[in-house]
Amino acid sequence: MGTLEAMEILSPEDRVILWRSTIDAEGRQRVAFLRAIAKDVADSLSALGLHGDDYAKLVVESLQTLDDAGLFASDGVRRSFETLHEPEGGVDLLAAELAGLLRHAAGVEHLGVDRRVRAVEMASEWREHVLGRHRPEPQYISVGDVAARYGVTTQAVYKWLKDQRIEATRGPGGSWRIPAAQFDRDTRPATSRKALDELRRHLVRMHKNEELPSEEQLSAEMRRSQ
Repeated sequence: MGTLEAMEILSPEDRVILWRSTIDAEGRQRVAFLRAIAKDVADSLSALGLHGDDYAKLVVESLQTLDDAGLFASDGVRRSFETLHEPEGGVDLLAAELAGLLRHAAGVEHLGVDRRVRAVEMASEWREHVLGRHRPEPQYISVGDVAARYGVTTQAVYKWLKDQRIEATRGPGGSWRIPAAQFDRDTRPATSRKALDELRRHLVRMHKNEELPSEEQLSAEMRRSQ
């Protein structure tokens, strides 16, 4: 594969091949493939205004956590890698997918308490990167925006689009154009994502190996207490 520093940003096809190779590999080869993907993703982070070693480390740690949690092989990861530089995808889509899957990783017992808590922290970081970025067309939001807003994976949002639970049209390049105004009409009590993440971290520490309630259950409990 050559040194990571010498690698150029991969094509969509090469990225998917590398993803599949990582899933099939073991030991040091798997680690090397995973780091190669992380390098490629880190080189793309400028789309979210992210630069520097801290973000590169965040990518490596996020992907390693998902791999150890058994979530790296999910179809959402493949799709996000494949469309990283395409109109239908983008870095925000990948960041939102990482955020959603890391929340799932927080419920994987064999990771241990510290890594599960860290998974929630990383999920929160990725979510804030997506929601805090500049949008050239503020009247429209992306699949990644919706996923980050509701704390779900991008695959869940695609299902909502398929089921027509979200108003959206297709743009000239085939990407989804989702009017932002429809979410302003959401009259359900708002639940702070940061408050949910803080509660999830607390529950991981307190209950350790017990199964955590779903994010929907946590949100409902917080709304009832408001």
